[in-house]
Amino acid sequence: MNLMVPELMGMLGGGLRRVGPVLAVAVLLTSCNVTKYLSEDQELLTAQRVELGKGNKLDNRTEVAYELSLLTQQTPNGNFLFLFPREHFFLANSKPRDTTRIDRFLRNTIGQPPTIYSDSLSRRSSALMEDFLRYRGYFNATAYHEPDRRREKKVKLIYHVDPGIRYYIDSVAYSSPEAEIDSLLQVLVTDSPLQPGAPLDLNAFDEEKARISRYLRNAGYAYFSNNYFDKLEIDTTHRPGFANIYLSILPPQQEDAYRKYRIGSVTVLTDYSPAREAAGEEYLADTTVSGIRFLSPTADFRMRPELLAENIFLDTDSLYSREAYEKTNLSLGGLGIYRFVRINQLVDPNDSTVLNYEIQLSPDKRMSIGVDLDLNYTNRSQLLDNDNTTASAYSNNLIGVSVSPNFRNRNVFGGAELLSVALRAGVEVNPGADASSRFFNTIDLAAEATLNLPRFRDFGFYALANRTGLLSDNFYRQLRERASTRYSLAYEYLLIRTFYAYTTANARLGYDFRQSSTTTYRINHAALDILNFGIEPQFERILENNQRLRRSISDQYFFSALFRNLEYTRVGRPDRLGRSVTLNGQFELTGGEVWLARQAVSGLDPGNDFAQYALAVADTRYYKQFSPLRSFATRLLMGVARPMEVNQEVPYVKQFFAGGANSMRAWAPRGLGPGGYVDSLSIDLTSGTFNNNLRLYQTGDLQLELNLEYRFNLFSFVRGALFTDIGNVWTIEDDPDRPGSQFLFKGELRQREGADPFYHQPFYRQLAVAGGTGIRIDLSYFIFRLDAAIPLRYNYPQQGNGDPISPREPISYPESAYWRNFQSFGFSEITFQLGLGYPF
Repeated sequence: MNLMVPELMGMLGGGLRRVGPVLAVAVLLTSCNVTKYLSEDQELLTAQRVELGKGNKLDNRTEVAYELSLLTQQTPNGNFLFLFPREHFFLANSKPRDTTRIDRFLRNTIGQPPTIYSDSLSRRSSALMEDFLRYRGYFNATAYHEPDRRREKKVKLIYHVDPGIRYYIDSVAYSSPEAEIDSLLQVLVTDSPLQPGAPLDLNAFDEEKARISRYLRNAGYAYFSNNYFDKLEIDTTHRPGFANIYLSILPPQQEDAYRKYRIGSVTVLTDYSPAREAAGEEYLADTTVSGIRFLSPTADFRMRPELLAENIFLDTDSLYSREAYEKTNLSLGGLGIYRFVRINQLVDPNDSTVLNYEIQLSPDKRMSIGVDLDLNYTNRSQLLDNDNTTASAYSNNLIGVSVSPNFRNRNVFGGAELLSVALRAGVEVNPGADASSRFFNTIDLAAEATLNLPRFRDFGFYALANRTGLLSDNFYRQLRERASTRYSLAYEYLLIRTFYAYTTANARLGYDFRQSSTTTYRINHAALDILNFGIEPQFERILENNQRLRRSISDQYFFSALFRNLEYTRVGRPDRLGRSVTLNGQFELTGGEVWLARQAVSGLDPGNDFAQYALAVADTRYYKQFSPLRSFATRLLMGVARPMEVNQEVPYVKQFFAGGANSMRAWAPRGLGPGGYVDSLSIDLTSGTFNNNLRLYQTGDLQLELNLEYRFNLFSFVRGALFTDIGNVWTIEDDPDRPGSQFLFKGELRQREGADPFYHQPFYRQLAVAGGTGIRIDLSYFIFRLDAAIPLRYNYPQQGNGDPISPREPISYPESAYWRNFQSFGFSEITFQLGLGYPF
């Protein structure tokens, strides 16, 4: 909140410059008598809570209380910026004379209509709470509301809830008047969530109805639905605290209600158009593939029928299966060339037990062209030559612009192949360049071409893995049905003046596999990358004093024949409490074949031209939605990379770094760490000042990071955020050129020949902490983000404002030496980060 004080003072007026007066104004506004705007019979609902009876045994007590709170029919007003009641803005600007644009903005955007207490709605809320608990098995639950009117015309509402005892299942019985369905139910009951001894929860009954309906629809009963179940019968008279459950299927209301169906004819209308259909135009092309009839309004098929047939799982003369129906719909839609896929099923007029299918495919535009424009502002150092032995640096304020045109052809060879071509051209310029600096600081050029085949093309690897038991039959079947094959070529040129320039060219063969609506795999097998570095003279002098960094920045080949990397993503769906967990894991293995060859052939690759390393990253994200406009998000990121050869380093472009718009936001990219190391280049020897923006090449082999962010609504499409970032990067091996950079579990005193002794802190004492606030402009199709962050805790002992203690004593400094104070805090110490979308 300290970062927002100047802006808050400016908004309130008066030229205030200290926190005390601002808080006084906040208290004054908060204490405004909002109730003076209400009529005599109105009361303002200011707060409400749910109190559960303490004498009851209740599973997941906190979760139940939260779920009950969601059932309330009234919600008290919130505060703007946590201090100012929104109803005040609404009421104070609702007078007849309040017609200016500012009045309307305060009333309609920042303000909220006051929540007027209603006794009838409170009784309704209590009744809903009782129903909710009874649905969960607490049949004797009671709830009532108590309004607290100790403040005039203001009500604090308390809901007193007594769940009573919970009932458990004693026995379960399924039945159906249809003999064949009844026999299936007796098989299904063994896997039912309704089992003797389990807590009674009618949510499980709803899940069981859905499970039985799904099973029966896949067994040929095409039109079976949840409506065919009788009401669940619960008998609690036989045993105290236990209930007998009777689940029955109703007798058929119609003759064909429980009829089994088989699949008849399947007809596919390619290039379907309702207008063409209404005009009665004939289909000029007519062919049959695998028993499926294909019709096209043109003489030729835009899409090869053979490929379409591979994506249709409705087999003629087979028993109806809802799973085959949904799989066909998903597979045809996944081809990416049809705007609409409609599957109509009709009973055969000649046989009432047969369903005929007509699949209507409405094509999307075959080709599309787009362009993206990106603007950014950054602060990046530039190295200068002082003499022949040293280098110095100063900071540039840079403006960047990037243009990215792209082209897509969704059916390039007539088999739903997707060809994507993307280009990128970007520069960063220094608008205030003088004789000592250069106008162009960064140049970025890139091109990529990707061809996606809408089918899985196995080259023998997966079939062998399946036969040897390494891959399950079910997973292999899903791969063949849903995975697409991907070929790609890419090239990139990046120049950062006074540091380095590199070019990369790569080729990939891999697969994209969407296992479900929430789970995806991205796999690369054969891959070749060629990396070529060009080092500027100024940066060369830095590399001379850092041999590990020197070895990581070199020309290299990245070769993989069987496997390069696997990326797994599982997007969590919010549960009834608004909680979700998203997982992203990545494992990369480069040069494994080269490493095996070097074990067999001595002297192979003596110059270490082939990169050989393994890398793993785990990214776990937790989200909690309090309301549609209030949420909490957190991310835990862990990464580790190791070379396979002792005399090698993980390539610089694959090492981990912290800082930037999506990481430790109080630091510039590659400006934090590694460990507790302080780069001498970042210290101005003439003034003794410190600037972490002048050492933007710090990387490590291991990364730990925890990010926490509370997101809330300010007004209209403008959102706010408060965040904390905790993390750093480390080297795994000892680096003599960067003392303090190694990851250690336990601190130790180190003494090297020719160097001053120092105390190496354990990793948890080297964690940096940042805090800040941000603004998000949510325009639906993209989110524009501006974050303002400051360092709260540094990864090294410092003097209270970020300047490292120098010279550092060989002792373990107290914790207070790592945290900054704000006695000399200035606006220039805030780091602003610009980005698109949420950081995580």
